[in-house]
Amino acid sequence: MPALDDLPADASSAWLGLRDSLSDILGDDLLAIWAYGSVIGSDRPRRVADLDTHVIVRRRPADVAAQRIESALERGPQTEFDAWLITLDHARRSEPPPHAFLEGRRDTAWAVHRAHWLAGRVITVHGLEPAAVVQPPTWDEIVVDLDRELEHIERHIQEGDNDPYEAAYAVLNGSRILRSLQAHDPVLSKRAAGSWALRNLPGRWRPALDAALRAYDERETPDDAALLAAEMAPFVAMVRAELPRTSGDPGETPRWSGY
Repeated sequence: MPALDDLPADASSAWLGLRDSLSDILGDDLLAIWAYGSVIGSDRPRRVADLDTHVIVRRRPADVAAQRIESALERGPQTEFDAWLITLDHARRSEPPPHAFLEGRRDTAWAVHRAHWLAGRVITVHGLEPAAVVQPPTWDEIVVDLDRELEHIERHIQEGDNDPYEAAYAVLNGSRILRSLQAHDPVLSKRAAGSWALRNLPGRWRPALDAALRAYDERETPDDAALLAAEMAPFVAMVRAELPRTSGDPGETPRWSGY
């Protein structure tokens, strides 16, 4: 089980600072802070840009408190919180929960998040443990979330966003989707997914996978950047062929809005 003491100092201090700030703002309404994502794994990338965080609150915060919370979540240019605030009532349900105060936002990776937390891929920075709050996800719920994750990648392709970071993300997350489908288990890091794909996918994808793993550690070359930009769309199309859409017309433009 990972612990804050095992993390890079900037990550652990950021989460502890967030705990102190939110405790001051919310008092007893702050029920839990869960840290997760690549930074808590032993195979974390060399630089972690996002600190994935879920905050469970007793009730929707007042407007003034919400403004103070947003300020507390602001970080420097190198690292930032990717945070969700969810009320306890919604966190206990299986359907994707809305954000506690940002209208129109809904956690469309809720089932996958729950799978990671219940498998121990989480650090409880404050309060309740995930197992005391969330329901185990069903496989059908996980497949829907994987579809939404792939839609997110397809949006970047549709909008022409194929810089090395996004392209590496697409290749490694696409690999994680494929391995999740094969193993019926979404609990896997992006780096481990890339290694799995190198062993199990056709050799045609090896150059893109090698380039994505180098980019994951910010070691990509100019040739890697060009290769990833060219291979991002074909790789994602290959993943889509293995993961049919769970709603809507398969011929439609990806939705990437709503659930």
